[in-house]
Amino acid sequence: MFNYEIPTVSGHPFTERVTVLGVTYSLYFCWNWVSKCWVLDLWDQTGTVPILRGIPIVTGCDLLEQFAYLSAAPVAVGRSILTAMTIGPGVPPDDVPTFTNLGKEGHLFISTP
Repeated sequence: MFNYEIPTVSGHPFTERVTVLGVTYSLYFCWNWVSKCWVLDLWDQTGTVPILRGIPIVTGCDLLEQFAYLSAAPVAVGRSILTAMTIGPGVPPDDVPTFTNLGKEGHLFISTP
């Protein structure tokens, strides 16, 4: 099993590129002010073709599990586990990453077989 922490930052929208099982993706993160959580959009490597959009970054679950039924989803997405966790002194691990702590106490991990 391969475990990788996806680099994240807080305080503003940002894009990160990651390679999972040989496939490169562009990840776009933005803060949803209404739901008070970070939201992830998954794009192809060029950042022009959306694959999955509007995934809330919450803790306690596999963020990709809800999309396992999509036959159009890339193989790497269907076989990977994406989880969020808050790690830090005095911060419970099931607290949802905040606008200011993503990349500090709030972390995002991907695991592949």
